Amino acid sequence: RMGKRKAYIVHEKLELIGRIHAGQSKAKIIHDTGVPESTLQGWLKEEYKLQSFVMTVSETKGLSRKRARTASDAPLDTAVYNWFVQERAVGTPISGPIVKAQAEKFCQELNGDNNFSASQGWLDRFRRRHGISQVKISGEIRSADSEAASTFPDELKAYLEEEGFTEEQVCNADESGLYFKMFPDTTLAAKNDEKKSEGFKQDKNRITFLFACNKTGNRKLTPLCIGKSRQPHCFHHTNMKSLPIEYKNSKKAWMTGDLFKDWFFNSFVPSMRHHLYSKRLPEKAVLLLDNCPAHPPAESLKTSDGNIKVFYLPKNTTSKIQPLNQGIIVNFKKAYRKGLVKELVASNNSITDHVKKYSLKDMMYLADKSWKSITRSCIENCWMKGLGDAFPPTEVNYTSDDDDEFQGFSTDEVQKTLQNWLDSWSEMEEDLPVAETLTDEQIIAQAKEPDSEAEEEPEAEPATPIPTISEAVTALTTSLVWLEAQDVDPIQTTQLRAMLQFAIKKQNGMKQ
Repeated sequence: RMGKRKAYIVHEKLELIGRIHAGQSKAKIIHDTGVPESTLQGWLKEEYKLQSFVMTVSETKGLSRKRARTASDAPLDTAVYNWFVQERAVGTPISGPIVKAQAEKFCQELNGDNNFSASQGWLDRFRRRHGISQVKISGEIRSADSEAASTFPDELKAYLEEEGFTEEQVCNADESGLYFKMFPDTTLAAKNDEKKSEGFKQDKNRITFLFACNKTGNRKLTPLCIGKSRQPHCFHHTNMKSLPIEYKNSKKAWMTGDLFKDWFFNSFVPSMRHHLYSKRLPEKAVLLLDNCPAHPPAESLKTSDGNIKVFYLPKNTTSKIQPLNQGIIVNFKKAYRKGLVKELVASNNSITDHVKKYSLKDMMYLADKSWKSITRSCIENCWMKGLGDAFPPTEVNYTSDDDDEFQGFSTDEVQKTLQNWLDSWSEMEEDLPVAETLTDEQIIAQAKEPDSEAEEEPEAEPATPIPTISEAVTALTTSLVWLEAQDVDPIQTTQLRAMLQFAIKKQNGMKQ
C-alpha cells in the first residue's frame, strides 16, 4: 500500500522556490526532498500567488498553512494594514479597539457599509495574517538622540551574543534618493571649446535606491532601484533578469511598505541564505534598519522559522550610527557621478544631448559598476565608525580610487571641478525624501486600485526594434575581429567570443 502523501505547507513551498532562484537545480531539490517534479513545477506556476500571500502573511502560523488564503475583503485588509504600519513607524500606540474602529471607518469609505462591525474574531484573524503578536507599543525608543546613539552599540552587542549572530550574519539596509540624470552646472572642457560655458536646464528625474550589505563586506546585495514607470521604454525587448540592478516602481519613485516587504522576503532572504550556505554557516541573519515610515514593523519582517529577521535602530540616530550612512552610500554616489562625467567627456556630445539620450538602463550599468567599486575595507570602516563597540576591534585600511585622471585634463582641474560638483549635489540630495506619509484618503485610494500607482515617465526616444539573430551574429563577429586586434585583457576577448557562440547556438536552434 502506498504511504500517505505529504501535504507541504506554504513555508516549505517558498523555501524550495527560493532555492531554485538561488541557483540550485530542480534535479538536486527533487533528490534532496523527494518532492515530485510535477508538484514542484506546480508551485513554480503558483509563485505569484504565493508571493502575494507573503505580502499579507509572515507570521509562523500563517506560513504553516497548507493553502495560501488571504482576507475575504482584500482592499479593507490592505488599507488597515498599511495604516497600521505607518502609525507604528512613527511610534503611535495602537490598541485592539483602535484597529477595529479604523477598520470600520475604512469599510464605510471603501464599501459604503455602515453595518460592518469589526469583531474580536476579525481582529484575531487580522493579527494572525500579518504576524502582529500584540497590538500595543512594542518598546521602540521614542526620543533617541546622541545618548541613544552612544548606548546602542552595547545593546546591539548583547543582542548579537544572545542570538548567536556572527559578523557575517549582520546586515544593514537603507534607502537614498538620486537625481540620476543631473550633471554639473559646469563640466570639464578643453580651453579652446567655445561651448564650455553654455548653459542648460537641469534634469531632476529622481529614483530611490535601496542598498544592503553585511558587516564583513563579503555580501553586497544587488541594489533595488525604484522608479515611477511600470515599464520604461528603455526596457522594451529587455529581459529584466539580465539587468544588473533590480527594478520596481511606485507613483513617486518612493519606497513603500509593500515594496520593502517584497524585497525582504523575495530578495534579501534568498540572497543571504545562498551566501551563508556557500560559507558553510547557519542560515540565520539579522537586518539592521532605521525607522523609515516605509519599513513595516519588526514582527512582520521575519521568516517563519525566525532565523532571518530585522532589528531596528533607535530613532533619530541614523546619521550617527547607521553603517550605510557613514560613507558607503556617499562613496557610491561619488563613484556614480564621476562615471557620469567620464561618459560625458568620452561622448563628445553637449550636456543637453547627453541627458536626452541617457536612460534608466544606462544608469543601471553605471550604478552597478559604482556599487561594485565599494571595497570591503570601506564597508568595514563604515560599520566600525557607526557601531564599532558592538564588534571586536578590526584594523582596516581603506584606499580610495579618487586618483583616477580624465584623459586630456590636468589632475588639479579634474579634482577641483569634481569636488565642487559633488559637494553641491550632496547638499541637494541630503533631504531628498524616500518615503511618504499617507493620509487616510490616500490609503483608501491605494487599497481600491493598488496598481494605479504606476505612472509612465516620458522617454526621449521610442524603443528601437530588437535586432534579428543574423544581425546579432554579424555584429558580434565584426566586434570580435576588431577586439582581437587591440591590446586588451584576454578575458574581454573570451567574454565576447562566448557571446558570439551563444548567438550562433540560438541561430542554429532556429534553423532546426
